[in-house]
Amino acid sequence: MKRRSFLGGVVGTTVLPGIGACTAAGDPIRFEHGVASGDPLPGSVILWTRVSGTAAEAVEVEWEVADNESMHDPIASGTFTTGPDRDYTVKADAAGLPPGQPLYYRFHANGTYSPVGHTKTTSVGRVEQAAFAVVSCSNFPYGFFHVYREIANRNDLDAVIHLGDYIYEYGLGEYATEYAEALDRIPDPPTEIQSLDEYRRRHAQYKADPDSIAMHASLPLIAVWDDHELTNDAWRDGAQNHQPEEGSWPERRDAAIQAWLEWMPVRASHDGGETQIFRNYRFGDLLTLTMLDTRLYGRDMQPDVGDDLTREDIGARLQDPSRRLLGDRQEQWLRDTLSADDAATWQIIGQQVLVSPLHSPDLEPLLDMSRDPNMTSEARQTLEGYIAASKGNPRLLFDTWDGYPLAREDFLATLAEHASNPVVLSGDLHTSLAGNLIPYGSDTPVAVEFMTGSVTSPGFSQYLPEVHPGAMRDATLELNPWLRYMETDRRGWVRLAVSHESVVGEWNLVSTVHDREYTATVDRRLEVRAGAIADGLQPS
Repeated sequence: MKRRSFLGGVVGTTVLPGIGACTAAGDPIRFEHGVASGDPLPGSVILWTRVSGTAAEAVEVEWEVADNESMHDPIASGTFTTGPDRDYTVKADAAGLPPGQPLYYRFHANGTYSPVGHTKTTSVGRVEQAAFAVVSCSNFPYGFFHVYREIANRNDLDAVIHLGDYIYEYGLGEYATEYAEALDRIPDPPTEIQSLDEYRRRHAQYKADPDSIAMHASLPLIAVWDDHELTNDAWRDGAQNHQPEEGSWPERRDAAIQAWLEWMPVRASHDGGETQIFRNYRFGDLLTLTMLDTRLYGRDMQPDVGDDLTREDIGARLQDPSRRLLGDRQEQWLRDTLSADDAATWQIIGQQVLVSPLHSPDLEPLLDMSRDPNMTSEARQTLEGYIAASKGNPRLLFDTWDGYPLAREDFLATLAEHASNPVVLSGDLHTSLAGNLIPYGSDTPVAVEFMTGSVTSPGFSQYLPEVHPGAMRDATLELNPWLRYMETDRRGWVRLAVSHESVVGEWNLVSTVHDREYTATVDRRLEVRAGAIADGLQPS
């Protein structure tokens, strides 16, 4: 079965022969947000949808799974009752499924059938190869989700790994909304989201996008949140984009988490009232995939947060060994998880933010401050601040692991001790990037990092008036020799191909997200060989 032919029927509500869209027994149900699956295991997978068109207090939705697209002779089925208390979302854990097999699923309520979705459970035993789409930072108002469409059109992938920033919290006129009106992608609601109802509405808007519907109907999703599912630069007890006049941070955080759990096909557990999204998957003897939470569970405040901070203040915070990004309990869980696995060839770590150190080049010779005659005084002042801060080539991205350098050394030590072939995935920076992860004082990699670019969110070059295209990229690569690849101009995704011999990262980029017409190209391929992590990344 070719994925392209399958996709022809996944958008919209399916009415099977002889079944009307509405029966006298109930409301006219619609499945206008499509279907989705996620968190695949050898014998189970999460199935998700949402029913629209009803105000009933309770709606019973049937689900079924089959091994054929026609849905003959289902191999599993069940019911799920939804209602306004969970925003009419449906999330069923379909169990008793065969491992490592393509499967199909659909939902049924009040005489209406949903589109048929495609999913796949994970394999056990010997697995020769697997492939994943790695994505991050899907900002609806900034552009079209061409990346999602490209992934949906593939038939050589096992799952989508989403590293966070699945939605953005900003309102119209705020960050990355300058194309929203022209593209008819005005955020809903049009203001910054803070309440449960507002987070739900924003999720609903993203899920109703036809390219999003196509991707979710094609492949299971393995996702973690980052900051914009809540608000910018969030940490355990607050966020840069949350002010006291906006109310209680715990209430806003909990509302955002509730909406995310309702609208995403994910499993989560709870530890003393805290939601845990770090979890582990196994694909036979080929790989383990460990998903971490570098955003909320254990993250201490970023070192540059606060008024009237000096460089000395920030430096002192950076050298504080108690400051953590994962938190003590998650760090111990990671050590235990990696130690328990001695059979899989690869240990892949999915997490949100850049691990590699990143020194800033001196921006003054790289920026043409006279290029934009209409630059506002506020924008000019901001750029001048960036230029001043870049003198001396410091590290400036303190929301990444650069803000937690001692915790990063502990993280790399854990990988070196407990993982035989570790590969780290990252997102958040809206930049396609790859590098060797080398402990301080060493010249030998203990892991490699593959960073996916953004689905739509703008990169540095969108807001920096470079003296020539690629000036920032070239200067950054020269200053940071452990990096092997960097691309800031185009949006895209990474295809991660895993075999027992190697892991290959392939950066697939699109020409534009601001026009319906676009082209897609492979910009770079890099690989790391099993048993040769110390050799680092090589051209593929």
